[in-house]
Amino acid sequence: MSLQKMIKPSQQYQEQLNNGQLTSDSDQSAALAYLDGLVEALCRPVVVTTHKGVMVWRYEDGVPEPRGLYLHGPVGRGKSMLMQSVFDAVPFPEKRRVHFHPFMDELHNRLHKARPEVNVDVMLYIASEIAMESRLLCFDEFFIDHIADGMLLGRLLDALFQCGVTLCATSNWEPDNLFKGGYNRASFLPLLKVIKKHVEPLDLSSGADWRRKGGPATSIKGGDPAAEFTRLALMAPRSETMVLGRHEVAVRGHKDGLYWFDFRELCMRPLGVADYMDLCEVATTVMISGIPDLRANVVDSASRFVILVDLLYESRMPLRLFSDLEFDELCPEGPVAFEFRRAASRCHELMRLNCTL
Repeated sequence: MSLQKMIKPSQQYQEQLNNGQLTSDSDQSAALAYLDGLVEALCRPVVVTTHKGVMVWRYEDGVPEPRGLYLHGPVGRGKSMLMQSVFDAVPFPEKRRVHFHPFMDELHNRLHKARPEVNVDVMLYIASEIAMESRLLCFDEFFIDHIADGMLLGRLLDALFQCGVTLCATSNWEPDNLFKGGYNRASFLPLLKVIKKHVEPLDLSSGADWRRKGGPATSIKGGDPAAEFTRLALMAPRSETMVLGRHEVAVRGHKDGLYWFDFRELCMRPLGVADYMDLCEVATTVMISGIPDLRANVVDSASRFVILVDLLYESRMPLRLFSDLEFDELCPEGPVAFEFRRAASRCHELMRLNCTL
């Protein structure tokens, strides 16, 4: 596999600096040497071996698979952009980038359906299935808030590394702070040990939130959603319903790929990852009005909003939001607060995207 086919992360970064898409950042620049080395290591020739239905990637030169990457730091520091540069640089097709929420949803479905051969560990069987599709697996927004998920993921990652898969991940938390203070954290430590053994942590904590600096100011306070819908759709909004998963959801207005919802419909009902993914598949622009003061006891609604925004961000979905308060005024308290601030940062970026129908 020729290295001439790839554009290294450092070259991608320099090109974006040259055309004004990026402003130089010391933490980002310092990470580029490791990213370039990782890409070169991944591009070595590989062979595939199988035993009892379990597939393993091995490098022809006999050198073990490279340590992956764990980019951590506050919101808006360019973690996802740098990971994407690694993903774009590798020229082989067996790679996947996925947001953490839908991946965990998928893992539970795979566990339910798995039928491994006799004497084959079910998690190794699932890891082999994933490895057949992806020898580079990129996780966006790695975050553990349930100990059961942490224990499952620890077993899966250990099995994936046995199959020769390389992991890249972004997170707002350094590895030692994942699930810190959580109930029965000792059960989480095997996952932490696996992560530290197989990935290289790179800190992007200094610098600015580039999403907030990357364009004109955005505001969610005030505004007239009906007028905005009419401006975009060239027609007045009419109420209807749509089906997301098993749920019938009220739509305030719809034309082609433009959908306008009330916050209550999307985030104050028991919708989940699969439902929001259905929305991302059909929408080209999303409007959400009536975002309430989330400082009141609405943790579930705030958590659903965070998941929704993460999936909209993964889809690069143009977004229009409307509330009586600004993000800083309605931020919830408690464990979800940090995740909400990340979602708010992502909203500022999505609100600058041009709407499409």
